[in-house]
Amino acid sequence: MSVKHLNLRDLTYVCTVAEHLSFGKAATLCAISQPAMSSRIQHIEEQLACRIFERSKRSVLITEKGRKIVALSRSILDTAESIDQLTRNETKPLTGELKIGIISTLGPYLMPLVLGSLAKNFPNLDLQLTEGLTENLLNSLIAGSLDIVIAAKPVANHNLYCVDLFFEPFVLAAPKNHPLTAAQPIATSQLNGEDMILLEEGHCLSGQALSVCPAEKRRADKRLHATSLETLRHMIATGKNYSLLPYLAVGRNPPLKSLIDYLPLADNSLGRTVVLCSRKSTGRKADCEELTKLIRRHLPKELTIP
Repeated sequence: MSVKHLNLRDLTYVCTVAEHLSFGKAATLCAISQPAMSSRIQHIEEQLACRIFERSKRSVLITEKGRKIVALSRSILDTAESIDQLTRNETKPLTGELKIGIISTLGPYLMPLVLGSLAKNFPNLDLQLTEGLTENLLNSLIAGSLDIVIAAKPVANHNLYCVDLFFEPFVLAAPKNHPLTAAQPIATSQLNGEDMILLEEGHCLSGQALSVCPAEKRRADKRLHATSLETLRHMIATGKNYSLLPYLAVGRNPPLKSLIDYLPLADNSLGRTVVLCSRKSTGRKADCEELTKLIRRHLPKELTIP
């Protein structure tokens, strides 16, 4: 058993295959051929005298010991990145390539507030944005294909460094002249899970919105589902059901304002806490701190900063 002939590129290959569970996709991302990737992984396993992956014609699985090797490999790559940043001529934060993942119920509404300032103040930043569901983004963060993830609590992973960015209240979005709009602000006792339109399974916002309803009204056998916040908004505009939207999704000039009323809740503590997450072992702590400060500077006053 020997690791002395392995290098950082080998560890990158291992982590990339582990993240995507596909030799073909990993080869494409690493800019080598699939046979070369398969051959190199086999050589790595021979060097370690250990199987990292189980292969079949239909799937790739990680062995139990392989998971430990992948975790250590990711830690080594993070340490190498820290050394690289320490020795760069560019010592300022937010320079070079930075891969950020952001949940799809937040990205279209938060990023327009900060992208102009990022471009102006950090011209050497090569920003790469990915939108998706919380679980998928966090898996990519842990695997190393993302540097930072911006999501909503809860984030249950003790290997991540997380900082609260801001608290975003919920707003009721209801069709014009809906009975709920007669009394303002809206009490949660008036809400009924069966009358709410929520996002499809996998969006944490759905569970957060439904939890606002009284416990006896959370059953939702007839509930409608939307694939995105914009589709949800269109469904509300048809005139029957309502939902809860995060404040930033409403905006200062709300879409479909001739068809939808956006109303505050009586309890302004109802909402979601948005967090910025990175790996504890990452070398991008300065980037996280600078990005946190920049985002907070450009938030509407209605959002609470810790």
